[in-house]
Order: sequence, then structure tokens, then C-alpha cells
Amino acid sequence: MHRPGDQLPDDNTLLRGIAQGDQRAFAVLFDRHWKVLYTKAVNLLEDPDAAQDVVQDCFISLWEKSAHQHIENVGGYLYQSVRYACFMHLRSGAISQKHLDHINHRAVEISTSTEQEFDARELQAVLDQSMDRLPEKCREIFYLSRFELLPNKKIAEQLQISPKTVENQITKALRILRLSVDKLVSFVLLADLF
Repeated sequence: MHRPGDQLPDDNTLLRGIAQGDQRAFAVLFDRHWKVLYTKAVNLLEDPDAAQDVVQDCFISLWEKSAHQHIENVGGYLYQSVRYACFMHLRSGAISQKHLDHINHRAVEISTSTEQEFDARELQAVLDQSMDRLPEKCREIFYLSRFELLPNKKIAEQLQISPKTVENQITKALRILRLSVDKLVSFVLLADLF
């Protein structure tokens, strides 16, 4: 694929090679993104073994799906895939005592913190829970749009529905998620008054 001294191909070139079964392209892409994705997964799961499994599964999925998907931003796609896989891992009940201790510790911090200290992790947890409650088709469309970064037209083709339906379902998902965030913010503001 390349000789020493040559510039490495960009992600999109590598992805095209992967779609054609080029294992060397896959290895270069893996080496390029592995460490950052693994670090993110460890931070989310607090379990190095589980983090390694999640990242490897995401790369395997990329290998298997690359010929059938149009991915414009490989790094963004992998990041969102790992993030979603970590969420699914935690949601599946694979939560250790360490996770429970961490959650309890964060709950105590939140109850004694001010609005300014309320950080993005809690907001993300609420968004993830709200997303889990979306109707199945709505959740699938929203996932493809926001996590797999597919354009509406591509989602419509993949699911064999109209682009207008895709747009309506994304709007519906955003409205539901916005309501959840509004409720959370109201709760935090009211809690600070007492």
C-alpha cells in the first residue's frame, strides 16, 4: 500500500480499500484511530477489557459494512459507533459494582452542586434514556442520522421510505429529546432554590 517515506493515505482512501477487502488499509485505519477510541471507551466504561472489546467490535462492524454504507467522516463515524456501543454495553446490564459506586458518587455530587457544576455527563445520560424511549422506527432513523452521520436521502434509500418521512421522524425525535432536556433543566433550577 505504501513504502517508507510515502505519505499515508487519508481515511476516505483507506475506507475505499477496506470496502474492496484490503486488509492493509484496514490495519492502517485501525492504527490511526485505535488509541483515541480506546481511551474514550475506557473513560465511559471504566473497564479496559470491555473497552477493548467495544472498540474491536466497532472496527469489525466497519469492516463488514464498509462496502454497503456511505461514510463521509470515518473518524466521526467510529467515535459515534464506540460511544453508542458503550451506551448499549452499560444498558445491557453489564454494570459492575465499580460503575454503581461511580453513579452513586456522581448522584451525591449533583445533589450538592450548583447549576454551573452540572456537567455534560448527566445531560448525556438523560438524552440516552430519552432516546431509548423513542418509538423504534424513530429511534432507528435518529441513530442513523446522528450517530452514523448518514444524510437524510441515504437513510430514506436504506430504509425504503421517503426523505420527508425521515425528516419528520428526526424532527419528532428532537422534539421529544428537547422536552426531556427542558424537564431536566427545570428540575435542576428548582432544586437550587431549596
